[in-house]
Amino acid sequence: MITASDLEYHTPPNANYKWAETYIFPIAIPEEHLLVMVYVAARPVLGVMLNEIYFIGSLTDNRAELLYIDSQVHLPAPERFSNIDSPSGLKIRSVKPPREFRIDYEGYDNTEIHVDWNGIMNPFDIHDPAHTPHAVGTEEEKIANSGCAKAWKGHFDMTGRVTGTVKVRGKEFNVNSLERMDHSWGERGELELPAMDSISAQFDENLAFHLITHVDLDAPNGQDQKLAHGYVLEDGTQYGVMELDIASTRLGSTITSMQLKVTDVRGKVYQLSAMADVGAPWNIYATTCYTALMRWILGDRVGYGVVMEVLPIPATTQRRGRRWNDWPASITTG
Repeated sequence: MITASDLEYHTPPNANYKWAETYIFPIAIPEEHLLVMVYVAARPVLGVMLNEIYFIGSLTDNRAELLYIDSQVHLPAPERFSNIDSPSGLKIRSVKPPREFRIDYEGYDNTEIHVDWNGIMNPFDIHDPAHTPHAVGTEEEKIANSGCAKAWKGHFDMTGRVTGTVKVRGKEFNVNSLERMDHSWGERGELELPAMDSISAQFDENLAFHLITHVDLDAPNGQDQKLAHGYVLEDGTQYGVMELDIASTRLGSTITSMQLKVTDVRGKVYQLSAMADVGAPWNIYATTCYTALMRWILGDRVGYGVVMEVLPIPATTQRRGRRWNDWPASITTG
């Protein structure tokens, strides 16, 4: 169970330099084909923090075509994780923990973010068996099966309503949308992150999905992802996801479409499909995390949501690294 205290540091007495606490806040404006991402990773043992703010306005395979990016790596860590006031111009304040946040940012080139983020559900704790049927075994087994290994000693996801404004190079956009944020804490070694997907789909406040999957880089498409955890938020109630069938279409590392069959703990089945609207690679740590705002279809309903596919670069270079006279290899066998 997640409480207000979980928005503060969880640093154990024996923590090493790898210990990190993170936030990610996607801000979607689907009617404008615009996605804004806000990411924070603080390493309290080292006293440093990473801030990343980027605006995606097209479907691209490179970061040069982002609308805007501000990536600052060695900032001073805040005294309290619930009240971040960064030299980068980013401020994240927990207004009513753990569900309500205020995010403000003033960057370069007349670019700003001013939004309220209010959870429409209680945080989904991936290690709580009351939230997910896959939170089983010892603490070590739960962490190993979390989706992000030791980096997720603790982790929660939460779907929320985002309202306010964003401005990119002087052009302002109104924000009134649904998305999914997360907060995690644990040992986050740059070379130790596994391949995984984080998938969200929102149709309205009465129906939203979030899924976390393990990715097998050597398996064929349709067999390369395995459910770690997930929830269906329907009519204000959370239901853990029991089973998932999933197939993704990729062009290089770019996710272009997805097909999902989601079965929750009630036995209720949902068939979803998605096409990428805007997206770009996010090179965080030693990974390529392809991040896309998808257009989701469920029957006659249309929604939207962010998909993030983490591909560890050490693992992909083992499979793709080549000399000048080698043929290029696919990222996955699918």
